[in-house]
Amino acid sequence: MRKILILLMCIFFCSIQTEARMTNEINRLEYVNLNFWKNFNDENLLENINKVYKNNNDLKATAHKVNEAQRLVKISFANELPHIGFNGYIGQIFKSSDEVFGDITIPDYTETRFLLPLTMNYEVDIWGKNRLKTKSQKKRFEMMKQDEKSAYIYILSAFASDYYNLIKADKLIEYQKELIETQKQINEFIKKRYDVGTATLSDIVLSEKTLTYMEEDLHNLLEKQDILQNQISTIISDRAFSEISRTDSDNINVNVIIPETINTELLDQRPDMIKSQLDLERVGIDVKVAKRELLPSFIINGNLGFNMYSIGSSNKFLANLGVAPTWDLFTGGKKIQMLKLQKEEYEIAVQHYERTILKSIQETNDALYTLKSNHKKYSISQHRLNADNKEFGYTKIREEAGTADSLDILLKKEQLLISKKQETSLKINDIIAMINLYQALGGINIFELQENL
Repeated sequence: MRKILILLMCIFFCSIQTEARMTNEINRLEYVNLNFWKNFNDENLLENINKVYKNNNDLKATAHKVNEAQRLVKISFANELPHIGFNGYIGQIFKSSDEVFGDITIPDYTETRFLLPLTMNYEVDIWGKNRLKTKSQKKRFEMMKQDEKSAYIYILSAFASDYYNLIKADKLIEYQKELIETQKQINEFIKKRYDVGTATLSDIVLSEKTLTYMEEDLHNLLEKQDILQNQISTIISDRAFSEISRTDSDNINVNVIIPETINTELLDQRPDMIKSQLDLERVGIDVKVAKRELLPSFIINGNLGFNMYSIGSSNKFLANLGVAPTWDLFTGGKKIQMLKLQKEEYEIAVQHYERTILKSIQETNDALYTLKSNHKKYSISQHRLNADNKEFGYTKIREEAGTADSLDILLKKEQLLISKKQETSLKINDIIAMINLYQALGGINIFELQENL
């Protein structure tokens, strides 16, 4: 009996230690990557990102999925341990017909029995099959953590893009309203010229038509502004759809990082790359499990307790321990087919891993090219804006000299406002392009890894 108790205690304490090693705390704040977003020098952005981190429904749901995966690991580990339970029996057979045991007859047979044992069943994991099943579940758990990290990168990047697009819409609406007022003044001057015979009716119609286009653009921008605010409120999970706190475009100063090339080793840190590799390892483990399912199993059965026919009876202690080998000799080919199925799954995982590598390279190259192209266009727009500023200034000088009038000033002002709109749009697009590169690289802080890019 003492040996049985010692065996049970050793198994119990080993399970506690293994369970302690399995504890895996997840610091989800690391997924937010605040050090990256701090480089945007925007307190409103950080404040809203904090709201997304705390409130976003998708991120909360993903966290629960990770917890589910962790529970499945613990369930699988529990199957490695002995199952101990109580399966007692207290019964009374009342006087009945005679019982015959060979040549012995017991008249009016009656019996009272108390069976109070602890029962244990334990599959001896000689082939490591159950341990492999737990390892497979751990791989699934790690894969789910990568899915969660992907969700953080995607949702926060989507939020930041919407945030800066909303800032862009604010500034474009401001310029568009100023353009409309300028165009209205231009229309009045053209009408005056028409009255004195220096403009045609066609000039008036064309000017008024230009005004309608500008008003349509304004309504489109207002619509986009409203949609972006709704999208951001949804990401923040704000049911009140409150006004989004944001910074003025003129106060945005981001040092956009534009690498010449990308070190492909950085792509190994993408969550989808890590997940594909983990999936490959998981399926490889499942193949090993399918092979071990073909081997016999050995189950230890034991009882420890009391077996009595009366409370005061002697020799009532019960203890037994035995091994029951089991081996499925014929299952209709099911286990063989399961092994072949797992091998097919492995080949699928290999192809998925190869495709993920290509996808990561393609997405990174696309994001890098877009960033470079947009930055060049932004630089050109700055040169054009400087030229329009100079031209506007020269026109004012000409007006003072009497070689230009107010209409010329308004036309140059209109052109200057159009250049400001283009410059603002490309400035924000530059920032969004860098956010897209951040997402393509799997949430790497580009500002800290310039030397590796």
